[in-house]
Amino acid sequence: MTPPCAAASSPIELLDDSRLPVDPEALRVEIADLEGRLAACEAAIRSLVAEENPAAGRFLAAEIHEKKQLRMMLRYQRDLRVARLNRA
Repeated sequence: MTPPCAAASSPIELLDDSRLPVDPEALRVEIADLEGRLAACEAAIRSLVAEENPAAGRFLAAEIHEKKQLRMMLRYQRDLRVARLNRA
């Protein structure tokens, strides 16, 4: 299992849905894992936004942007598995 709010694989591998399991139960397990990682990622984004303090010169734009990109990637992975599950 990949740690929460961490990338699972390279962006190139994400485009290859032939590596996705065909078994509906395996897809459900992966979807649940991705939803957990999405929740952790969203919590990390909220935490970083709360930590930002422009008045004190503390800017976390790069870290927030990185987490938002990761969130989009996780959503894509989840949606890909949901679509595969719906076709099964």
